[in-house]
Amino acid sequence: MKQLVQNLKTGEIRLVESPTPVRPPGSLLVATRASLISAGTERATVQAARASLLGKARQRPDKVRQVLDNLRREGLVATLRKVREKLDEPSLLGYSSAGVVLEADPDDPRFAAGDAVACGGQDVASHAEIVAVPRTLAAPVPQGVPFEQAAFATVGAIALQGIRRADVRVGERVLVIGLGLIGQITWQLLRGAGCVPIGTDVSEPMVELARRLGLEHAAVRGRDDVEALCRRLGDGHGVDAVIIAAAARSSDPIELAGEVCRERGRVVVVGAVPMNVPREPYYRKELDLVISRSYGPGRYDPQHEQHGVDYPYGFVRWTEGRNMQAVLEAIAAGTLDVASLITHRFPFERATEAYAIVSGERPEPHVGIVLEYAGEPARVTRIERRPAPPAGDRALGIGFIGAGSFARSYLLPHLRGREGVRLEAVATARGFTASEIARRFEFRVAASDPREVLEDPAIDAVFIATRHDAHARLVLAALAAGKHVFVEKPLCLTDEELAELRGAIAAGDRIVQVGFNRRFSPLARTLREVVAASGEPVQVTCRVSAGPLPEDHWLNDPRVGGGRILGEGCHFVDLMQFFAGALPRTVSATRFGVDATGATSALIEFGGGATGVLVYQANAPRTVRKERIEVFAGGRGGVIDDWRRAEIHDGGRVRAAKARGQAKGYREEIDAFLDAIRSGRPAIDPDALLAVTAATLAIPKAAAARQTIVLGEGGQST
Repeated sequence: MKQLVQNLKTGEIRLVESPTPVRPPGSLLVATRASLISAGTERATVQAARASLLGKARQRPDKVRQVLDNLRREGLVATLRKVREKLDEPSLLGYSSAGVVLEADPDDPRFAAGDAVACGGQDVASHAEIVAVPRTLAAPVPQGVPFEQAAFATVGAIALQGIRRADVRVGERVLVIGLGLIGQITWQLLRGAGCVPIGTDVSEPMVELARRLGLEHAAVRGRDDVEALCRRLGDGHGVDAVIIAAAARSSDPIELAGEVCRERGRVVVVGAVPMNVPREPYYRKELDLVISRSYGPGRYDPQHEQHGVDYPYGFVRWTEGRNMQAVLEAIAAGTLDVASLITHRFPFERATEAYAIVSGERPEPHVGIVLEYAGEPARVTRIERRPAPPAGDRALGIGFIGAGSFARSYLLPHLRGREGVRLEAVATARGFTASEIARRFEFRVAASDPREVLEDPAIDAVFIATRHDAHARLVLAALAAGKHVFVEKPLCLTDEELAELRGAIAAGDRIVQVGFNRRFSPLARTLREVVAASGEPVQVTCRVSAGPLPEDHWLNDPRVGGGRILGEGCHFVDLMQFFAGALPRTVSATRFGVDATGATSALIEFGGGATGVLVYQANAPRTVRKERIEVFAGGRGGVIDDWRRAEIHDGGRVRAAKARGQAKGYREEIDAFLDAIRSGRPAIDPDALLAVTAATLAIPKAAAARQTIVLGEGGQST
C-alpha cells in the first residue's frame, strides 16, 4: 500500500510503498476513501521539518535541553548518533480521514466489516491507503454523508471541543477569532447550538467565505471595528465568550479577546497563539482563560487511545470519539456545511502537489484540501526488496521484530555491513517504519506481521526489540520456529511467562540471549578479571540515577513496560550476577514513594557469599552521571564511572582505564551472540538469564511485601 511520509531532517514529502498494518487488539483496519489536509496544523508541521537545525532548535527548546542532557550523560558520539537517527526517522502526515472497515474489532458491536467510519489521530488516521485505528478514535458515518465530508470529523472535533470548553448557552454571543478551517467549522457549530456567532480574521477572503456560508456578523481585523461590533451585539457589555481559532505570532488575538469579552466572560484558546496575557483587562473583568486540547477528553491518554479503554458515558459525556460522532451528525443534519469548505481535491497519488499548496510553494487560496483514494488497495504484509539468497549461502540470516530508536541506534549499526551476516527481514507494527528501516539498513524484506520474520526459512536468528509486553510471546514463537533469539531486556514481565520460557529454552538447542550489554563492556570484563583473581566473594554496588519519566510513558505501564525496575533495573541485576559468578539466592527491597519513578533500593544475595546492592533513584539532579558501579573482593576491585572510565585497584596499585565515549558493550554483545550461534555455546548461561529475570521480578514484590524473598535452585522464586 502507499503511505505519505515526511523526512524530519530535509522536510522532503514522498509517497512510499509500505506493508499493510496488522490490526492490533481494540482497533479497526480501515481502507481509506478520503483524508483531509488540515492546512494550519500540517503547514506548521511541514515548515518545522524544512527548517534548518538552528530553526528546529528555536522552535523546540525542550528538545535542545534533552540533547544537552544526553550530551552530558553519553558524550558527543552517542548523542550525535541519536540526533541523526531521530532526524532520519520518517514522520507520518495527516490525522483526519474516513473509509471502509476491512477488519472490525470483535469486542465492539458498533462496527462491522464494510461499515463507513471516520478516523482520527496523529500517526493513526494518516494519509495512507489502509490504517489501523483504535476503536475510541473511530466513529460510524451516518447514511448519506459522503466520505470526503466524513473526513472532516476529527478536525471538526477540535472546533467542537473548543465550544465545549467555552461552556456556551443558547443565545450567547461568541466571537470566533480566526476564520481558517477550524474557525469556519466553529462558527457553524455555534449557530447550530443556538448561539449568535461573530467572526473575525485578518484575511478578507476568509471573512467573505464565512459571509457566503451564512455568517451574519463578520469583520476584517485591521479594517473593521471588531470591538464596536462586539459591544453592539452584546448590548454594550461585550460578548459572552471568545474562541481563538487563529494561528498567530503576535499577541493580538489574546489582547483582542480581553477587550471584547464581557465581565466574567470566557476566553478559549484553540489555535497556536502567544500567551502573553495582558493582566489589566483580564483581571478587571475577572475573565476565565482556558485551553482547549485537541479533539476532546481521552486525547494523549494511552489507555484510551492505544488500548481502547473508553471513559464511562455518565461521567465523561463527550470524549474525542463522541465529539467526532457529534460532528458527523451535524453534517448529516445540514447544520454544518463542510462541502463548501473544500477548495481542492487531489488523487492520493498526487498528494505531494497538495502539500506544495499547503507549504506555499504553489501559492493558491485554500481552505479544505481533500485527498481521494480510488478502489481497494491490495493487502500485503510483506514487501521484498531483492530476491532470497541462494540455497547453501553460509551467511547468518538475521531478522528483526520491532526496530524503534534503540534498535536503530545501538543494534542495527553493529550488524549493517558485517561480514558473514545477511539482514533478511524487519517487521514493525506500523509497516511504514519497516519500509524505511529496510531501505536504510538494506534488509531484503519489510513486513508488518512478525510471522513474516518467524516463518522465513532464510532467517537463522531473530532480534526482538519490541515493547516489553511482547517479548515473552515472541521469544516462544521464535524458538518454536527453530530460530536463535536475541531479545532486548527484559526477557518477560511475569512469573507465568518465565515458567513457560524456562521450559521452552530447556527443551530446545537454540541460543537465547537477552540484551544485557553491560556485562560485555571491556571495562566490566577488566574489572571482573581483577576481582576474580582474589578468590573471595564480591560486593557490588550499582547506583543508577535514571531521572524522571513522564507519568504516561509506556515504560511505567505495568502491562506494557513492566515499570522501570523490570524494564531497566534488570541490567544491573545481571551485572551483579556477572561479577558474583553465581546465581541469586535472596532478594529484599525498599521502594521510595508511590509514584511512577521506580525509585528503589534492593539487596541481592548470591551463591558463594557474594552480595549486590542496587540503588535506583530518580530524584538526583540531571548533572549527576547516570551509572556508578563499585566492585570489591579480597582487597581488589574498582569503580566504573558511567562507562567512560574505570579506576582499578589491584594488589596495591591503582590504574585508570578509559573508553572513547561510553563503553556499554553494545558491539561486544552482538559479537558474542553471533559467535555463540556459530559455536553452539551461549555467551550467557541460560540458567543465569532465567535466574536474573526471576530476581528482578522479585524486587517489586519484596518491596511491596517488605520481606525477603528466597529464590530456589536455579534462581526460581519460591
